[in-house]
Amino acid sequence: MKAHPYVLGLAVTLLLCATMLKPCDAAEHDLEPVFLGRMLVGYGIAGLPENPSVEEQIKAGLLQIEVERGDDDRLDANGEVFDYFNQIAAKLVASSERKPLFPIRIHVSSTPVTNAFAMPGGQIMLYEKMFDTTDNEAQLVSVIAHEIGHELNNDFLVVWHDYKHGVDIDGPGGVREQSVKFEAAADEAGARLMYAAGWDPNGMVELFQRFHKFGVMARHGRPDYYSNHPSEARRADPIIALIATLPPRQGLIMDSPRFEELKEKY
Repeated sequence: MKAHPYVLGLAVTLLLCATMLKPCDAAEHDLEPVFLGRMLVGYGIAGLPENPSVEEQIKAGLLQIEVERGDDDRLDANGEVFDYFNQIAAKLVASSERKPLFPIRIHVSSTPVTNAFAMPGGQIMLYEKMFDTTDNEAQLVSVIAHEIGHELNNDFLVVWHDYKHGVDIDGPGGVREQSVKFEAAADEAGARLMYAAGWDPNGMVELFQRFHKFGVMARHGRPDYYSNHPSEARRADPIIALIATLPPRQGLIMDSPRFEELKEKY
């Protein structure tokens, strides 16, 4: 499997966490991998300054997409799923009081893995297999909303500053500890985006509970492992608490015919 950089995703047990993977394909694209300790940060971005401009971040993100495209020549070839995901993203962004520093673009891979992650400069990767992982549109939207949360918060800069300063991965104040915090922040931002755009944020709660159920099964009942994401067993709790504070709103979307059509097809 191709090594993805230390990108920012909704990764839990089912979604592949993009940390501590070996750079299997670096030679294929002749771009040097950039590591923070044992974590792969990206390809060909060593020359970025400590505080890259918006334009430099966009260029870095597009470079990562070209790496992905080199491994998947059908990236974005599924036009109807590409349009569907990007229409959702556009609606989420339009509903936000905060606007991203860069255009948000969802890229779609048909590679048979279940994953989603954000990269520099507004680039987000999703896989068609997300239809297998989600039961309704609100659950799928929660994945996209979470990744947009990373882009709104520009969390790539946190990782990049850690790289520039050689921050330890483990221990107090380390990269993992920081990551848990901004993953939780992306959860909250995503839930707020969903509510503002008209989707039911309970879809995110359902998805987290689903992940925990399958995670327990995958671990044969063993406790959650320590990762760079919030505790799998308790991850839904802050979102449940947030939803309780939101004003009641009629007509929040949980599912749609279009989602069901595409789920059946892909």
